[in-house]
Amino acid sequence: MSVLEEPILFLQRIAHTSKWSRTLLILLLVLICIPTLTWAASNSDYTLYIETGYVPVGSSPETGNGATTISSWGYTDVDNGNGRFPGVILESIEGRSFTVKVVNHHNIKHNFVIQGVTTDTSAIPPGGSRTYTVNTPAAGVFLYRDTLNNNINRSLGLFGALVVRTSDGSQQAWRNGPRYDQERLWVINDLDRPRWTDVAFNGNRVNTDIYKPNYFFMNGLNGFAGMVDANSTLEGIVGDVFLVRIVNSGQFDQSLHFHSNHFQVLSRGGVREAAPPYQDTINVRAGKTAMVLYQLNQRGHYPMHVHTAQMETGNGVYLNGTATMIIAH
Repeated sequence: MSVLEEPILFLQRIAHTSKWSRTLLILLLVLICIPTLTWAASNSDYTLYIETGYVPVGSSPETGNGATTISSWGYTDVDNGNGRFPGVILESIEGRSFTVKVVNHHNIKHNFVIQGVTTDTSAIPPGGSRTYTVNTPAAGVFLYRDTLNNNINRSLGLFGALVVRTSDGSQQAWRNGPRYDQERLWVINDLDRPRWTDVAFNGNRVNTDIYKPNYFFMNGLNGFAGMVDANSTLEGIVGDVFLVRIVNSGQFDQSLHFHSNHFQVLSRGGVREAAPPYQDTINVRAGKTAMVLYQLNQRGHYPMHVHTAQMETGNGVYLNGTATMIIAH
């Protein structure tokens, strides 16, 4: 199959032939052993550790190419754990306060900033720690990241998401806002492995004037893994409404294209839409967030992919970039 073929053709082939059904089952079994998004307890106080680690990338089930392991730095809630990306998902309820203690186990200084929520950009020295008090804003989704070192620290994996829900416990995007049946969080990112990731991880100087990303992820997973990940796929029965919170922690914009149905854009960059428009593609700017409302309207298997061909690949291997599935029963 040519890498120039539409993703929908590729995914239909996966869904409707026994060979590819077997492949998906194998991938699903493999994913049981691969940690993905880590959710912390809602409205708790947190301790995060800055650690070194790695992120596995699976191979293409069609060609067998693409498998590798990428070095990373990350926020983890496990002392001396695997510092992979994205970091632990922080959860809270609007109007509440909580604390985040960040312990730096790395050999260079780092920090911790929640975009639009906290303002302390002070560096945490190697071996040091710092505790932040977070006054939770209105319901929504927020990017947290390390803002030091000219985006290098963030690019290596020091990023994550804060999810804020309504105080009354309702399944609404915000108080008296749109209702939903299920929710998903998509934390997407890109990285330039040869010029940034490997260089910085090995303690060498990165030329930040050149950034050409060659890997693209959703929730720390490459495309083939993301298509069978329960935290990423929009799977339910016809009529289910999904609230999809999107955090682009990378350095490139990503245009996410949904098949089967249009969605409503509820917010962009933390700003709510006064009259939410219907679209089938949304450009999520680098370092920004978005929230959309998507309803399953017909049975079948449909792709969600990026409208930039390069971002559908992992180091040139198609469809190993940012992608997942929409599955309606």
